[in-house]
Parts: sequence; C-alpha cells; structure tokens
Amino acid sequence: MSPRPSRSPRASHPPPSGAVQVWVRASPRSLGRWLGGLLAIASLGGGLALLGLSFRLGLQLILDPDSLPQVLAPWQRSGPAPLPPATSLAELRQQAEATQQRLGEPLRLGAPDAEGHGVLVVPMLAADSGAITSLTLFQAQGEELRAIATLAIDPLPQDTVMAPWLRSAQAPTAVPQTFPLSQVVRLPPPPLAAHGPEGTWLTLQGTWQQQGLTLRYGQLLYLDPQAQRLDLLEPWSSPVNRLPQWADLDGDGPSDWVIDETVDLEPTLRGVKVTAGAAPRLQSVSWVAVPVDAGTKAEAYHQALKLARGGLWSQAQAQLLDLKTALAQAWNPTAEAQLRLMERHAAITRQQADQDWSTPTQHILALLIDGRWEAALAQLEVSPELLPTVLNRLGGDRGRMWSRISAAAALPTPPPAVYVWGGLALKAQQNQPTYLDGATQDWLTRQPIPAATRQRLARILTAVAAAQAATVASARETPAAPGAAAPALEPLRAIIGQGRLISAPGSGFVGPGQSLEAWRGQWYAVELRAIDQGQGWQSGSLALPAGAAPAAVWSAIAPATQAAQVLGWLSPTHGVPAPLTVRGLTLTNGTTLLATGPAASGENPLPPLVFSQGALLWLDDNQSQVADAGAIAAPVAAAIFGSQAPPADFANALAHLSQHRIDLTGDGQPEQVLTWKDGGLAQLQTWQVPANGDLPKTMILDANQRVLYNDLVTPQTLVALTNSALGGAVGLLVYRAGEYELLSWEAASQRFE
Repeated sequence: MSPRPSRSPRASHPPPSGAVQVWVRASPRSLGRWLGGLLAIASLGGGLALLGLSFRLGLQLILDPDSLPQVLAPWQRSGPAPLPPATSLAELRQQAEATQQRLGEPLRLGAPDAEGHGVLVVPMLAADSGAITSLTLFQAQGEELRAIATLAIDPLPQDTVMAPWLRSAQAPTAVPQTFPLSQVVRLPPPPLAAHGPEGTWLTLQGTWQQQGLTLRYGQLLYLDPQAQRLDLLEPWSSPVNRLPQWADLDGDGPSDWVIDETVDLEPTLRGVKVTAGAAPRLQSVSWVAVPVDAGTKAEAYHQALKLARGGLWSQAQAQLLDLKTALAQAWNPTAEAQLRLMERHAAITRQQADQDWSTPTQHILALLIDGRWEAALAQLEVSPELLPTVLNRLGGDRGRMWSRISAAAALPTPPPAVYVWGGLALKAQQNQPTYLDGATQDWLTRQPIPAATRQRLARILTAVAAAQAATVASARETPAAPGAAAPALEPLRAIIGQGRLISAPGSGFVGPGQSLEAWRGQWYAVELRAIDQGQGWQSGSLALPAGAAPAAVWSAIAPATQAAQVLGWLSPTHGVPAPLTVRGLTLTNGTTLLATGPAASGENPLPPLVFSQGALLWLDDNQSQVADAGAIAAPVAAAIFGSQAPPADFANALAHLSQHRIDLTGDGQPEQVLTWKDGGLAQLQTWQVPANGDLPKTMILDANQRVLYNDLVTPQTLVALTNSALGGAVGLLVYRAGEYELLSWEAASQRFE
C-alpha cells in the first residue's frame, strides 16, 4: 500500500463574472443534527429494504421449498469459464494436462442426427485424486467439438452423504469431510412415463468402502435436449449400494425416483417426485405436511403421517388407504405418492417379519419393526435367556425404536404389549446416552396401562434384575477360596480376534441369559489376537491372574463384545461384516470366546475376522492418490531389488500404486501408505519378486522416504488399521502364517513390530 499524500490547502479562485457566490456556514451542532437525520433515514430505508427482501425470500421458500436453488442462485459461485474452442479430444487432453488435470471418459448421448451432430459430455478430473472437477457439454460433428456449457462440480459434504445414518447406532467411523464424485453414469429413461421430462438422465456417483460397507452416493443430472443445458439436481446416498430407481409414486406413470437409504433392518426409501418443466423439479415425499384439503379428516391424516415417521408402515398404510376412500375427489397425486411409498416400506417390514432368521434376537427385532408387539413379546417370554441381548439392542437404539413405541402408544386403542416394550426400552436406556426425544422414566406412570399388562412388565423386569444380580455375584466368586474376592480384571474396551467355524460346543462357561445349543445358529470359536483395556492396543490375549473365574473373565470381556462384528472375506480385499453374538467362553488353552453368527458361504481366502465395532479401519480406494513416482522410486527400488539396478520399465510400474497419507505414528506428520493390487502384483511377478500374487502388498514410508513397513517379499499382507479415535498410535493388523497379528509402532526402532 502506497503512503497517503499530505492534504494541501485548497486554492482560492475568484468567482466568474456575473455569478453570485453564496457561502453558508452551519454550526457544528446543526450540522450534526442534519447528518444524524440523514443517517437515520438511510438506516431505516436500508432496514426496511432488507426486511422486505427477507420476507419475500422467506415467503417464497415457505410456499415452494424446492425453489431454494433458484432463490440462492445470485449468491452461488459461478461455474468455471468456458473451455477455449477445441477441435478434438486430443486437444482437450493437452489442455487438461496443462492445468494439472486429466480428461475423463467421454459419454456420448444419443446417436448423431442427420447432419452428423451429436452431444458429448466430457468430465475433467483432478490428476491426483480422480475426482470430477467439471463437466462440459459439447456438440460433436465427427472429430470436431464445440463447447456448449460447463458445470463446476464440487464434492458432496459429509452431512449429505451420511444422512441415512442420522439415527442409526451403526454409523461408520473415520468418515471424510467431503466425498468426491468420480464417475458419470447414464440412467435409463423413465419407462412408459405418460408425462415428464424427455431429456437424458445421468448421475454423478462415487463409492466409499469401510468395514465391508460399500456406500454409493451421487447427484442426479439432467440434460435438456432443447436448451442443450445441464442441470445439477438432487444429491443422493445409498448405504446398500444401489442407484436411484424409477417408480410410479403419484399414479402418473413410473416417472418418479426412489432412493434406497436402508441401514440394518430399518427400511428407508426416499421418494422423489419429478415435475416436468423447462428444467425438471424434484420434490421429496414428505411425512409432515397434509397435501389435501382433508377437512374433518385432517387429524386422522396427521396421525397416519405420525405413524409413518415412527416407522409403523403397515399401520400407516392401512389408515391412509381408508382416508383415500373417504376423501374421494380431494385426493391428489402428492397424497397418492405418500400412500404408495408407505406400501413399499410396509412390504419390506412384512417380508422381514415373516422370514426365518438364524438368530431369535433378529426375528424379535423384525417383528418389532413391523409393529407386531404381541408376537415379539410372546417370543421373548418363551425364551427369557434372550433378555440381555434384546436389552443391549434397545440400549444402542438412537431413538428409532422409541419413535415407533410412542407412535403406537398414541393410537386410540394401543396394543397392550407396546407398553411392555416401552418399559423395556426405558430400562435399557438407563445407562445409555438418551435418544428418547425427551421421554423420562415416569413415562409408564402417565400411560393408561391395563393392570394385567403392568404385571406382565413387572415379571420381565424382575427377570432382568435377577440376571444382572447373578452376573455381579458370579463375577465375585473364586473357586480357590470360597467367599474371597476374585482377582480384579480391567474391562476390555475393544477386541480383535480370529474365528473358526465349529459345531455347537458341548461345554464351556455360559453368559447370563445365553445357552450353547445348536439351534442358535452357526457357531464360532474366537481366539483373541489383540485387546484394548483403555491404555492402547496390546497384542495377544487377556492376561489372566491365577485363580481367575470364568465369570470374572466374562465380566471383563462383555463390554467389548456387545456390538461385535465378524468379517467374512469374499476376496482378499473385500469382506462383508455381520453381527456376532458372544454367548460364552472357555479358559482351557487361553481365552476362547464362543459365539454365533452368519453361516459361512463358499471358501474364504482368509479366516473370519472378529472385532469390536469401530475398532478397525480399512483403506478406501476412492480416497487414494497417485503417488509421486520421482520421490518414491529410490526407496521402493531399494526395498525390492537391493543394490541391483531396477528394470527398465520400473518407473511405469509405479503407476499401479495407490497412495494414502495417514499419520500412523502419532507425530503429526502423515506417512505414505503404498499398496500394490491387481496389475501391480502382476508386474512384481514379471520381475520374479517372491510376492504372493493373491494378496495385496504394502509399503509404508515416512516424510523422509524411510521405509517403516514392507511386506513385498514377506509372506504376509496388511489387512486393516486400528482406529486412532480410540487413542494412541495406529496399529497394523497383518495376516501371516495363517493368523492375524497386530503390529505396533516402536519409536526406538522406528518400525512397526
């Protein structure tokens, strides 16, 4: 900033001939009043203008919530400047390389017209991550291209992609802040749509994998063939890895979208109505607003929507179907969309409740989700040993089951069994963070519960208290000295174990409310490979003091196994997690857990991996980067070939590496995790490197390119990382010699050992 020039005295000039010059001098006080008045008027005018604008925008959003993008359009950042004229894809690639980008796979939309003109969508990708940064619409004639429009593409924010887990206890951990979009996929046109946009539907999409979960997410995209314009529309996210599907929600043909946001057993389908126009408008089906003039039936309509919000789909569908008949001519397409989306949910919950389950607990939960309160309670009363497991599931609920209970209890004639389940849910939440939407422990006293139902609940709660007392008492027993306290064991916070399939165990310590019977399902024997007792991970099993009783060991292990998972491997790089129920243990040769879980299918490349939920992390291919070949060439070559010169094609092979930057040692500096898969493994074999071509290979370098870990020439593979959210340095879980083993960072040797 240049210095401000000094202010010079104003030059005095005589007035021109014939002119009258009048000088008016205002006093400081009157001048202040005059200026203050002007400022007050200006402030009042500005305030009124801002108030009017706010009122106008607010009213527009109330009347038309979907107008938000149009309302905010003047404030949104504009897209990138149009690409300079290009004559070919080759020239586009050169332009991309000049800006540290690369060209994605062009997508031709439709066949060329009679004059040979066609439309082409070309994505521009970030060179390092492969994320789409922009989309350009081209008119193509032969090899010649003319840019029509360009859209800037931003990654989707975390809260948008993770919205399906808002009220789920199974939410993934270590979720990135943004999710890049990496592909353009053409969607099928609406089948047999009577009305609707005639353009081309596409979606930008990406995938994210963790703990066997494959989350697919994206954003709908519409090409207007008349205006030759691209419109970015609704973002979407599907934990079950499904693209949006066309559906007939409003009775006007299958021209609406259904997005599957289901997590666990709770079906969640988001319906999106499509309205034709210059640009199609998308409106999500709401469970809040009554879209018709319901008159005297408005209260009943609100109650049906409350049942839907609570997840009682069958009851909501039945009530809204009755209202459709009663309202007759007042019924409209928006109400029809609500009814048909309820029907889709109800069909799923009915199918789940009617199917055979390998574990009785899952069957009880499926019955509850379908609103079959009496059937679920009767099954629990027949098998009281299921009480602890059911209470654990209710204790981990984030309000979804309670919403269902409270919606059912608000019906004119609630089923009596729903009050019992309300009491059990409150009991389960006593020692848990509350997600009960303001419910308190006096909820039961405010309900019109029949006397017989109160007695039924009291019997079950008495059984729960007795089971808890038995657990505490047995944990204090010791066979060596009756009446003396057993050696204290610190409770485990998390475990990692290796499972093997077994037949039903004939003996062993049985946890409270459990049994070792064959009908429980597929049995697993789980050997502990690493434990966390609050001071970081330790390799091996639980160190037991002399005279430790099985009940005391159970009390120490139980906290880490309440939400245990077992990963069944489909390939060396992909597994499917499933809940595992630990039912007992043996102390014959160390601590072996006895558990039931999913039946094995086919031959697995690795043994079943057992872990506490949230204990492990997997490297996400979609978050990988392209390694800096020049920086890593020397340490990688030395690790593979020693002092020998690398092959001539060595530099090209580094393109097969995927790189992740993660702070593994806790020093605040990210390490480079380099992984060989598929083509990279094949390249290693052509160089006669003694690497197992069936398993991924990994090398870890620090910021100074020193090798901290390398399994290229050793018979082992990196399976997972421990979750740094639990505290301490990150551990490496490897598989070698038929067993899982945890390697910890050793600062003294500067290696993982």
